[in-house]
Amino acid sequence: MKNINLYILLLAILTTLGSCKKFLDEKPDKKLLVPKSLEDYQTLLDGNFELNLSSNIAGFVSSDDYSLSEDAYNRLSVEGRNLYTWQDKSFSDVNGNDWSSSYTQVFIANVSIEGTEKIGKTGFNEQSWNNVRGSALFFRGRAFFEVALNWAKAYDPASATTDPGIPLTMTSDFNVKTTRPSIQETYDRILNDLKQAADLLPANAAHNIRPSKAAAYAYLSRVYLAMRDYPNAGKYADAALQLNNQLIDYADLDDTEFYPLPGITNPEIIMFFSMEVPFTPVIDESLYDLYPNNDYRKTVFFEENRDGSMGFKGSYDGSYAYFTGVATDEMYLNRAESAARANKVTEAMEDLNTLLKKRIRGFVSLTVADQSAALRLILKERRKELVLRGTRWMDLKRLNKEPEFALTLKRSGGGKEYVLPPNDPKYALPIPDQIIRKSGIAQNVR
Repeated sequence: MKNINLYILLLAILTTLGSCKKFLDEKPDKKLLVPKSLEDYQTLLDGNFELNLSSNIAGFVSSDDYSLSEDAYNRLSVEGRNLYTWQDKSFSDVNGNDWSSSYTQVFIANVSIEGTEKIGKTGFNEQSWNNVRGSALFFRGRAFFEVALNWAKAYDPASATTDPGIPLTMTSDFNVKTTRPSIQETYDRILNDLKQAADLLPANAAHNIRPSKAAAYAYLSRVYLAMRDYPNAGKYADAALQLNNQLIDYADLDDTEFYPLPGITNPEIIMFFSMEVPFTPVIDESLYDLYPNNDYRKTVFFEENRDGSMGFKGSYDGSYAYFTGVATDEMYLNRAESAARANKVTEAMEDLNTLLKKRIRGFVSLTVADQSAALRLILKERRKELVLRGTRWMDLKRLNKEPEFALTLKRSGGGKEYVLPPNDPKYALPIPDQIIRKSGIAQNVR
């Protein structure tokens, strides 16, 4: 009962933090925060609404895997329409937004990290202490990464030390001044948090809503991929797959089900995160046409809407919400891409074929002639496998740095056409105005 009451109190506090817009520079009433034991901090970190079910939607909305009908576009809020068409004023100062959600997660993590420092590690509490501190470091590193993907430019080693990064809030004290360190400092902190987490966490968690060593490795792989550090992306994908390499066979799924995939019990899921979006995406015809008729994903992922457009039903959430966590299929693709970029074509194709034989009816192993063909095929399958998984915005930003793969995005809304060229400054989304006013940090140049 004590734990239940604590959870209810903390959830109420955190809900208030969001609903009252206590953003990055506002100080909550810390007298209300009551966790004192490692069990209390674990309960705080298990509050999965704030931590597991509130992924950023901004990159999802801005990416190119889907489109909206004119009616759906008109039903969006002003901020939603702006985000969909890559405009300014994309985040509301009245309603909750991704920035406040991410920094609420950072606040929870910092409270828990400070708690472990006060309690200290002993021979009696070592396992619990390691799990609490490792989990908090994991959640903080992941939250910083989501903010960087949305509000900073794509990582580029040539300019990373001068490009502005994101605020790195390292304390629960909201009186500490907010600054914007460089992108290099930002990614150094993200990697540091995740590596410390990997050292502390168990190989696999009791439940996939909790962080684990496998989850930390998987996120390290994703972060290094965003940085275009492909050797390390492959290294950590391999480390994650050493702990969980399961793939489900899509031939065993019932594609007539409303949601054919098993959701949180899916053994491919390394760690579960999800989000909801305020609209129903329509899958672009060019994307749907990438799937041949013997590809199980064509009927597991998609179904025709009443108006003849194509809808999506293939979330690893197993429902209408969208899975944004990490899973083994992504790790196979990360490891395959890393191998291809190192010209290890045979290794790359082995990983890709391992995945595809669980996705294609009557699959015959694929072979390619050279590195370029392997890389193109892997990136094509990456887009098909990870559709609407929250990774596309990251992929667009990193691949825009490579002219061979750079894309110009186009969409319409309100009777107007909008274009987003490769490497456009608008890939760093506008920081909410209230944050600029309260903190004095620099707004992104648009």
